[in-house]
Amino acid sequence: MTTVYVYVMNTMVDWEIGCCLAELHSKRFFRKDAGEISVKTVSFSKEPVS
Repeated sequence: MTTVYVYVMNTMVDWEIGCCLAELHSKRFFRKDAGEISVKTVSFSKEPVS
């Protein structure tokens, strides 16, 4: 399994990573035998980002 980490900051907006996450989910450009992908979000603190 491959893990992709997304660093979340106060200055980002939702559409900035939307296209990337959609492509990772669809896997349309991956090989047919590609493994699963896990997406994890990380940030500087545990406070909500808005």
